[in-house]
Amino acid sequence: MPDGLHKMRDIYLQIEGKQVGPLPEDQVRQFVAAGKIEADVLAWHDGLPDWIPFGNLIGLSVGSPTERMAHALSAADLVQIDGVMKSFGDKVALKRVSFSVPPGQICGLLGPNGAGKTTLFRLLMGILKATEGTLLIDGRDAFEERVEVKRLIGFLPDEPVFYSYLSGQEILELSAAMHGLDVSATMNRLVPVIARLRLAEDIHNYAEDYSRGMKKKLGLLLAMLHEPKLLVLDEPTNGLDVESTHLFYDLILDEARQGTTVLFSTHLMDHVTKLCSHAVIINEGTVVAKGSLDELRSRFDQASLEDIFLKLTARPQQT
Repeated sequence: MPDGLHKMRDIYLQIEGKQVGPLPEDQVRQFVAAGKIEADVLAWHDGLPDWIPFGNLIGLSVGSPTERMAHALSAADLVQIDGVMKSFGDKVALKRVSFSVPPGQICGLLGPNGAGKTTLFRLLMGILKATEGTLLIDGRDAFEERVEVKRLIGFLPDEPVFYSYLSGQEILELSAAMHGLDVSATMNRLVPVIARLRLAEDIHNYAEDYSRGMKKKLGLLLAMLHEPKLLVLDEPTNGLDVESTHLFYDLILDEARQGTTVLFSTHLMDHVTKLCSHAVIINEGTVVAKGSLDELRSRFDQASLEDIFLKLTARPQQT
């Protein structure tokens, strides 16, 4: 930290061409950590000769990008995404995406088809590398430290695919062994969860013969098997009937109560309203709203989440 900031100072910011402030330095730090403002926003205090990026004031000029973000952003946030861009040739899939998710919270990722949600999940899993920006999971770079990160994440894809000619039980046992877990102890721990998901009678059948809903249940068991800190769920209730959906979400709520962080995508606004403490709305690769549900409602005159979503993702009518 520069000498001029050993004591907390009042900070002025330049945001969209306007001067904002004075603001307490610790409040600005919190805004950056929560993704409400970018770390490169221009800042000034009475000990500086000129405006400089606020990130430089809190040590972002030292070390690698990952080290800088890990040092500057709040360690309380399990998921920290800052200024992420992803391009595929000339197509830009994600544009300066920034948000964070505190531990033990359930965050809904909302957006129309093609908004960039699945791309973002693949970046978090270390399957893809960001063109620009930083993605940290518990302080670890999602791509550069992807082996460690995958131990921290349980991922449920929209369409789970399993080995042919293996039963659900055998797939769980194989996954437990690949994670280096005690297979017998892990399976004993999963017995009540398997029963809770109404999968006990089918767990010894070939998984490739499962219905889509049963495959989703097995996929969730695989995501939870190693007791990850973060569950990343891509459209988790697609293909589930009403009873299974309620079972699914009751289980997710229990996981969150035990401290697991959950990030999931869905098109079902009522599910987000019932389950989530936070939401991020993404449209055409850009975050258009983020925050707690109460903050979003307050910002949009107490509108429903569905009305907020429709307003922010509206597309011009085709003629």
